[in-house]
Amino acid sequence: MTSGCYKIDVAMNKPDKIVTQHNALINARFSFVPLQMRMFLALLARIEFDDTIFREHFVPFSEIGFVDRGGSSYQLLEEVCEKLTSFTLYIEELEPGTRRRRKRPNYKFISLMDTVEYQGDKGGVLASFNPSIMPYLLQLRESGNFTTAALAELRKLKSPYALRIYWLLKEYADFGQRTLSLEQLRFMLDIAENEYPRFSNFKARVLDKAQSELAGTDMPFTFELERQNQIVQKIKFLIELSGKNEDSEPIEQAQLTQYTEHTEQAEHAEIPGWHHELLKAGVSKQLAAGEYPLGYVDFVLARITKQLRLGKVKKPAGAIYKALVDKYLLTEYLEAQSKVSARPAPEKPMAPTEVAMPLSEVEQMYLNPGPFLKKMIGKETFEEHLQRLYLSEGFVIEQRAGVDWLVKR
Repeated sequence: MTSGCYKIDVAMNKPDKIVTQHNALINARFSFVPLQMRMFLALLARIEFDDTIFREHFVPFSEIGFVDRGGSSYQLLEEVCEKLTSFTLYIEELEPGTRRRRKRPNYKFISLMDTVEYQGDKGGVLASFNPSIMPYLLQLRESGNFTTAALAELRKLKSPYALRIYWLLKEYADFGQRTLSLEQLRFMLDIAENEYPRFSNFKARVLDKAQSELAGTDMPFTFELERQNQIVQKIKFLIELSGKNEDSEPIEQAQLTQYTEHTEQAEHAEIPGWHHELLKAGVSKQLAAGEYPLGYVDFVLARITKQLRLGKVKKPAGAIYKALVDKYLLTEYLEAQSKVSARPAPEKPMAPTEVAMPLSEVEQMYLNPGPFLKKMIGKETFEEHLQRLYLSEGFVIEQRAGVDWLVKR
């Protein structure tokens, strides 16, 4: 028997309960069976954002969808508990101290659970997460590499693949789409090559099923297949966010590459001060390490501003910061660069797009800075911060539909 006390929580039953995972955990390689999935959700629901340690928790059978059907059913559940104790994730190691994802990922196996004890006489399971996965589930505010989701939405999902795909898309919700190679998706979902060897079976059992289940959540999606020689190579998930402008045209890759061409032609020009400050706010370390070129910053600004106009981004300042620090658009930027280098430069470069963000979002980033931005701000007031970072560099405050915006053309 496991010693120590445990607590029966009621917080996980709140309709607005929010759960959080590090993005490295979202992209790790593992697969659940349904009972394991429901146990994972039950424990995830019991973590509070400010928790510093894992605790043992009692999870009633009813919460994990277990129905009493006699001795054989209990024996099945006991076997599931036993298997959970040896359940492992194949996951990225994080940078010590910062808990950020590395430029060159190094993967390792980590056990998911510390204890899983079947307690039939009490009508539930006593369980706790392995402390080794603490960096992926606890105290995530400083790392900035996390995604949140509403527990009520997750509990609508029945299949483990649907749950995994939900999180993979939720991570990219601000961008409205996510493209994964078939090989990447198989890796993350832990689907072997000899499982669903025909793509038609993979599509029916994984993609179509997930699409059907996610249609009833806040993360409905459609998908497009990218083929080479009639063989599916990539899957482009298009996230249908609520409130999205249905009449908006999709972002054209040509527009993005034209903008990138312009920024690369101007790479020797003087960089505006606000640009430098933006780099200091979280990407100076990556630039110094050669993780990506300065042109990536321009690419991010153009992409997020365009998505804001299309109604795909609600918090542009946060989306820009997240894209720079977590490098979510880097692969797309590098692909765009390779296409640009293969074409002759245009006779007249395209003018840079307008950069605009709600003043309230800028203030929120000031009030809740990441570790890099916090050092840069020091003791200055928001008004001083606004003047130094934005107004002195050409930004102006404009009212749009009764809301103050910072705008630079």
